[in-house]
Amino acid sequence: MVSKRFNNEHKDRELNKDAILAEKIIAAAQDKIVASMRFMDSAVFALKKEIALDKKGVFMVDGTTLYYSSDEIFARMKRGLSSFTHDYMHVLLHCIFKHYYVSEKVNRLYWDLASDIAVEEMIESLGAPCLNTPESSERRDELKRIKAKRGRLSVDRLYKSFVNDPPIEAEVGLMRELFTVDDHLLWYGADKSSNKPVETSEASDDELENSSLQDQEENQQRSFDDDTDTKFNITSIEELGNNEECDGAALLSDQDWDKIRETVKTALEMDDASFGDVGGTMKRELRYAEEKRIDYSTFLRKFAANHETLKVDDDSFDYIMYTYGLNRYRDMPLIEPLEYKDEKNIRDLVIAIDTSGSTDGELVKKFVDKSFDILCNNDVIGAKFNIHVVQCDAEIQDDTVLKNRDDVDGFLRNLEIKGLGGTDFRPVFHYINELIRKKELRNLRGLLYFTDGKGTYPKRKPVYDTAFIFVDDDACGDDVPAWAMKVYFDE
Repeated sequence: MVSKRFNNEHKDRELNKDAILAEKIIAAAQDKIVASMRFMDSAVFALKKEIALDKKGVFMVDGTTLYYSSDEIFARMKRGLSSFTHDYMHVLLHCIFKHYYVSEKVNRLYWDLASDIAVEEMIESLGAPCLNTPESSERRDELKRIKAKRGRLSVDRLYKSFVNDPPIEAEVGLMRELFTVDDHLLWYGADKSSNKPVETSEASDDELENSSLQDQEENQQRSFDDDTDTKFNITSIEELGNNEECDGAALLSDQDWDKIRETVKTALEMDDASFGDVGGTMKRELRYAEEKRIDYSTFLRKFAANHETLKVDDDSFDYIMYTYGLNRYRDMPLIEPLEYKDEKNIRDLVIAIDTSGSTDGELVKKFVDKSFDILCNNDVIGAKFNIHVVQCDAEIQDDTVLKNRDDVDGFLRNLEIKGLGGTDFRPVFHYINELIRKKELRNLRGLLYFTDGKGTYPKRKPVYDTAFIFVDDDACGDDVPAWAMKVYFDE
């Protein structure tokens, strides 16, 4: 009996020593990152840490907590502190860019690959010696190959590329071997009743791994003909967060990674003097992540203004006093409903369309259709309005004025793209100024300019708000004026 208690106490002491040593290794990696990259300060210490005492081989995040087992920390540490520091930076970047925030409908294998590859390219762009691993050289070569084949390695673009042009089995194997750092199991359908996902299953480590691989293989065979599988981007993920369809572990997260990401972005930009051009990929992705998280419907509402509308204002109407009067004095209510209601909607708006030869006509039609679908179905515009749809390449090609929803329906049915010449944005601004002078636009809320971004921008800021809607995130260059809002259209 004494011997058994002694053995248990000895085991507990050993476990406690392992836990303390594992914590020290993680702290050393955190210090390395902060010492080499000051801009990561706000992110490095944002993750909680929780050791899995009864598990082995655990290294995963859910957006709030890093779950790990001491044996896994020691195994990674054997390859050197720089190697473990790299791994910690890898999971931090997953959190900063909220890669864990996914829908059940996503193809797990492709999303895992895309997020891991995107993170590794950012790490390589930083060029920090503290992040070097024995595989760094091989990773760089493979990143160049993938980039040459699939373009810019942002997570959403890469995911779509995998969906549209699936990699062969040998490619998948190589990419998983080179870029997989942490287990993404908690990203998909974690138990919402607990914030300790590592303890929710009684299955063995081998069973968990086999189950994960089986899920990936099943997902890989899934047909991608259904739009619900291929419409996967940051904007749609944010929209899913408002209902019960999103089962991502992000719903458990109590860390505001959007604010942390903004802090990192600002600090990195301020650190340019010491960092120079290093970290360019990360700066670009931080900027894109910030801009692309604007929901297009919410964005359009920025142009709305309060107007008094002839309709019953149910919100300010007191039904108790109304029904009391009817009951007390038969047909004499004590209060009547207000006949006017303040509503926030758009009256005057200009939608300009770049119809140059480099702009895809089908994409233009999708943009117009989606814009008016949002405007009409979300009460962003009232029953009457004044919307000018201007088509322009190097000069004004057409101006269609829409006054009511019947006009919108007719315009969408008969939309014809005119132009296909060069690109100059300035004629639209001159034309709008002329409309304002003629009082054809009395209360202009703003200009939405849909374009591929290749053209001559005006130098002066107009008196109204302006947003350039880009066909994709590569279109936004340094020429875009600082006073213009930048939004990316996702079809």
